[in-house]
Amino acid sequence: MAAYLLPPMSRLDQGGEPGGTAVEKLGRILSAMGYTPKFHILPFRRCLEAMRTGAMPLMLPCVVDIERQRFMRFSDPMEYMHTVLWKLRTNTRPCWKSMDDLAGLRIGVIDGYRYGPEWQEAVAAERFQLEGNIGRNPNRANFRMLLEGRLDMVVCDRRLGEYLKKENAPLFDNVVACPGTIGEDTPLCVPVSLLYFKNHGLSPEEFLARFNVLLKKSAL
Repeated sequence: MAAYLLPPMSRLDQGGEPGGTAVEKLGRILSAMGYTPKFHILPFRRCLEAMRTGAMPLMLPCVVDIERQRFMRFSDPMEYMHTVLWKLRTNTRPCWKSMDDLAGLRIGVIDGYRYGPEWQEAVAAERFQLEGNIGRNPNRANFRMLLEGRLDMVVCDRRLGEYLKKENAPLFDNVVACPGTIGEDTPLCVPVSLLYFKNHGLSPEEFLARFNVLLKKSAL
Protein backbone atom coordinates (compact mmCIF):
# COMPACT_ATOMS: atom_id res chain seq x y z
CA MET A 1 0.00 0.00 0.00
CA ALA A 2 1.15 3.51 -0.78
CA ALA A 3 1.30 5.45 2.50
CA TYR A 4 2.08 9.05 3.32
CA LEU A 5 2.89 10.52 6.72
CA LEU A 6 -0.09 12.12 8.46
CA PRO A 7 0.23 11.43 12.20
CA PRO A 8 -1.51 10.15 14.18
CA MET A 9 -3.24 8.46 11.23
CA SER A 10 0.09 7.33 9.77
CA ARG A 11 3.58 7.78 11.20
CA LEU A 12 6.91 6.03 11.63
CA ASP A 13 7.73 4.34 14.93
CA GLN A 14 11.15 4.48 16.59
CA GLY A 15 12.30 1.55 14.45
CA GLY A 16 11.27 3.31 11.24
CA GLU A 17 8.25 1.05 10.68
CA PRO A 18 4.87 2.46 9.55
CA GLY A 19 2.24 2.74 12.26
CA GLY A 20 -0.66 4.93 13.35
CA THR A 21 -4.43 4.65 13.67
CA ALA A 22 -5.20 4.24 9.95
CA VAL A 23 -2.28 1.89 9.28
CA GLU A 24 -3.32 -0.36 12.17
CA LYS A 25 -7.02 -0.30 11.23
CA LEU A 26 -6.28 -1.05 7.57
CA GLY A 27 -3.95 -3.83 8.61
CA ARG A 28 -6.71 -5.51 10.61
CA ILE A 29 -9.31 -5.19 7.84
CA LEU A 30 -7.00 -6.41 5.06
CA SER A 31 -5.79 -9.30 7.20
CA ALA A 32 -9.43 -10.31 7.75
CA MET A 33 -9.83 -10.26 3.94
CA GLY A 34 -6.89 -12.66 3.58
CA TYR A 35 -4.18 -10.17 2.64
CA THR A 36 -0.83 -9.32 4.22
CA PRO A 37 -0.45 -5.55 3.70
CA LYS A 38 2.95 -3.92 3.25
CA PHE A 39 3.06 -0.15 3.63
CA HIS A 40 5.51 1.90 1.53
CA ILE A 41 6.02 5.47 2.82
CA LEU A 42 6.06 8.00 -0.03
CA PRO A 43 5.35 11.73 -0.42
CA PHE A 44 1.65 12.31 -1.01
CA ARG A 45 2.01 13.18 -4.70
CA ARG A 46 4.07 10.04 -5.36
CA CYS A 47 1.33 8.00 -3.69
CA LEU A 48 -1.18 9.44 -6.15
CA GLU A 49 1.16 8.80 -9.09
CA ALA A 50 1.65 5.19 -8.01
CA MET A 51 -2.13 4.77 -8.02
CA ARG A 52 -2.49 6.49 -11.39
CA THR A 53 0.11 4.26 -13.05
CA GLY A 54 -1.08 1.06 -11.39
CA ALA A 55 2.17 0.57 -9.46
CA MET A 56 0.22 0.16 -6.20
CA PRO A 57 -3.23 -1.39 -5.62
CA LEU A 58 -4.19 0.64 -2.55
CA MET A 59 -3.38 3.86 -0.74
CA LEU A 60 -4.01 5.27 2.72
CA PRO A 61 -7.26 7.25 3.06
CA CYS A 62 -7.38 10.56 1.19
CA VAL A 63 -9.91 13.16 0.08
CA VAL A 64 -12.16 12.25 -2.85
CA ASP A 65 -12.30 14.65 -5.80
CA ILE A 66 -13.29 14.50 -9.47
CA GLU A 67 -9.72 14.24 -10.80
CA ARG A 68 -8.85 11.33 -8.50
CA GLN A 69 -12.06 9.51 -9.40
CA ARG A 70 -10.73 9.20 -12.95
CA PHE A 71 -8.12 6.66 -11.86
CA MET A 72 -9.31 5.47 -8.44
CA ARG A 73 -12.44 4.16 -6.74
CA PHE A 74 -13.08 4.92 -3.07
CA SER A 75 -14.31 3.11 0.02
CA ASP A 76 -16.79 4.47 2.53
CA PRO A 77 -15.26 7.11 4.86
CA MET A 78 -12.65 5.73 7.22
CA GLU A 79 -11.50 8.95 8.91
CA TYR A 80 -12.61 12.59 8.99
CA MET A 81 -10.46 15.70 8.92
CA HIS A 82 -11.45 18.71 11.04
CA THR A 83 -9.52 21.49 9.32
CA VAL A 84 -8.73 24.62 11.33
CA LEU A 85 -6.40 27.61 11.17
CA TRP A 86 -3.46 27.87 13.57
CA LYS A 87 -1.63 31.00 14.73
CA LEU A 88 0.95 32.04 17.30
CA ARG A 89 -0.48 32.63 20.79
CA THR A 90 1.71 35.74 21.04
CA ASN A 91 0.30 37.17 17.80
CA THR A 92 -2.20 39.81 18.93
CA ARG A 93 -4.11 39.61 15.65
CA PRO A 94 -7.52 38.04 16.43
CA CYS A 95 -8.60 34.72 14.95
CA TRP A 96 -10.79 34.73 11.87
CA LYS A 97 -14.57 34.70 11.52
CA SER A 98 -14.85 35.09 7.75
CA MET A 99 -12.54 34.80 4.74
CA ASP A 100 -12.36 38.60 4.63
CA ASP A 101 -10.49 38.49 7.97
CA LEU A 102 -7.65 36.64 6.21
CA ALA A 103 -7.03 39.35 3.61
CA GLY A 104 -3.34 39.90 2.90
CA LEU A 105 -2.09 37.11 5.17
CA ARG A 106 0.52 34.47 4.31
CA ILE A 107 -1.11 31.12 5.00
CA GLY A 108 0.64 27.76 4.94
CA VAL A 109 -1.18 24.84 3.30
CA ILE A 110 -0.36 21.39 1.97
CA ASP A 111 0.00 21.24 -1.81
CA GLY A 112 -2.71 19.13 -3.41
CA TYR A 113 -5.27 19.59 -0.65
CA ARG A 114 -8.64 21.31 -1.09
CA TYR A 115 -10.49 22.89 1.81
CA GLY A 116 -14.03 23.37 0.53
CA PRO A 117 -15.73 25.66 -2.01
CA GLU A 118 -15.69 28.86 0.09
CA TRP A 119 -11.95 28.48 0.66
CA GLN A 120 -11.32 27.75 -3.01
CA GLU A 121 -13.32 30.83 -4.03
CA ALA A 122 -11.21 32.99 -1.71
CA VAL A 123 -8.04 31.45 -3.16
CA ALA A 124 -9.25 32.18 -6.72
CA ALA A 125 -9.98 35.79 -5.69
CA GLU A 126 -6.42 36.06 -4.23
CA ARG A 127 -7.68 37.37 -0.90
CA PHE A 128 -4.60 35.93 0.80
CA GLN A 129 -1.23 34.49 -0.14
CA LEU A 130 -0.81 30.72 -0.01
CA GLU A 131 2.50 29.04 0.75
CA GLY A 132 2.26 25.39 -0.31
CA ASN A 133 4.42 22.71 1.28
CA ILE A 134 5.22 19.15 0.25
CA GLY A 135 7.58 16.47 1.48
CA ARG A 136 7.55 13.80 4.15
CA ASN A 137 6.20 15.97 6.98
CA PRO A 138 4.77 19.17 5.46
CA ASN A 139 2.54 20.08 8.41
CA ARG A 140 5.52 20.12 10.77
CA ALA A 141 7.40 22.26 8.24
CA ASN A 142 4.52 24.72 8.16
CA PHE A 143 4.44 24.93 11.97
CA ARG A 144 8.17 25.73 11.96
CA MET A 145 7.64 28.44 9.31
CA LEU A 146 4.92 29.91 11.53
CA LEU A 147 7.35 30.04 14.47
CA GLU A 148 10.01 31.67 12.28
CA GLY A 149 7.61 34.42 11.18
CA ARG A 150 7.57 33.27 7.55
CA LEU A 151 3.82 32.55 7.77
CA ASP A 152 0.97 34.35 9.52
CA MET A 153 -1.32 31.32 9.86
CA VAL A 154 -1.32 27.62 8.99
CA VAL A 155 -4.06 25.27 7.85
CA CYS A 156 -3.93 21.90 9.62
CA ASP A 157 -6.27 19.19 10.90
CA ARG A 158 -7.03 19.84 14.58
CA ARG A 159 -6.08 16.34 15.75
CA LEU A 160 -2.89 16.33 13.71
CA GLY A 161 -1.88 19.74 15.06
CA GLU A 162 -2.38 18.64 18.65
CA TYR A 163 -0.32 15.51 17.92
CA LEU A 164 2.49 17.64 16.47
CA LYS A 165 2.48 19.86 19.56
CA LYS A 166 2.62 16.85 21.90
CA GLU A 167 5.34 15.02 19.96
CA ASN A 168 7.52 18.12 19.61
CA ALA A 169 6.92 19.77 23.00
CA PRO A 170 7.86 22.39 23.95
CA LEU A 171 8.79 23.52 20.41
CA PHE A 172 5.23 24.35 19.27
CA ASP A 173 3.76 25.43 22.62
CA ASN A 174 3.20 28.93 21.19
CA VAL A 175 1.08 27.56 18.29
CA VAL A 176 -2.68 27.49 18.98
CA ALA A 177 -5.78 26.53 17.00
CA CYS A 178 -8.41 29.11 16.13
CA PRO A 179 -12.10 28.35 16.79
CA GLY A 180 -14.23 27.13 13.90
CA THR A 181 -13.44 24.84 10.99
CA ILE A 182 -12.68 25.61 7.35
CA GLY A 183 -15.63 24.12 5.51
CA GLU A 184 -17.33 20.92 6.61
CA ASP A 185 -15.54 17.97 8.16
CA THR A 186 -13.79 16.20 5.30
CA PRO A 187 -14.15 12.42 4.86
CA LEU A 188 -11.02 10.42 4.07
CA CYS A 189 -11.69 7.27 2.03
CA VAL A 190 -9.45 4.37 1.05
CA PRO A 191 -8.81 4.39 -2.73
CA VAL A 192 -8.06 1.48 -5.05
CA SER A 193 -6.17 1.85 -8.32
CA LEU A 194 -8.37 1.11 -11.33
CA LEU A 195 -5.36 0.35 -13.53
CA TYR A 196 -3.78 -2.05 -11.01
CA PHE A 197 -7.03 -3.96 -10.58
CA LYS A 198 -7.61 -4.09 -14.34
CA ASN A 199 -4.06 -5.33 -15.01
CA HIS A 200 -4.49 -8.10 -12.43
CA GLY A 201 -7.98 -9.18 -13.49
CA LEU A 202 -9.57 -7.98 -10.25
CA SER A 203 -12.86 -6.18 -9.64
CA PRO A 204 -12.52 -2.94 -7.64
CA GLU A 205 -16.27 -2.99 -6.97
CA GLU A 206 -16.16 -6.48 -5.44
CA PHE A 207 -13.09 -5.63 -3.39
CA LEU A 208 -14.61 -2.43 -2.02
CA ALA A 209 -17.93 -4.16 -1.23
CA ARG A 210 -16.07 -6.67 0.98
CA PHE A 211 -13.87 -3.94 2.43
CA ASN A 212 -16.82 -1.70 3.35
CA VAL A 213 -18.59 -4.52 5.20
CA LEU A 214 -15.55 -5.05 7.43
CA LEU A 215 -15.00 -1.30 7.77
CA LYS A 216 -18.55 -0.91 9.07
CA LYS A 217 -18.09 -3.79 11.52
CA SER A 218 -14.88 -2.23 12.83
CA ALA A 219 -16.80 0.91 13.73
CA LEU A 220 -19.39 -0.94 15.83
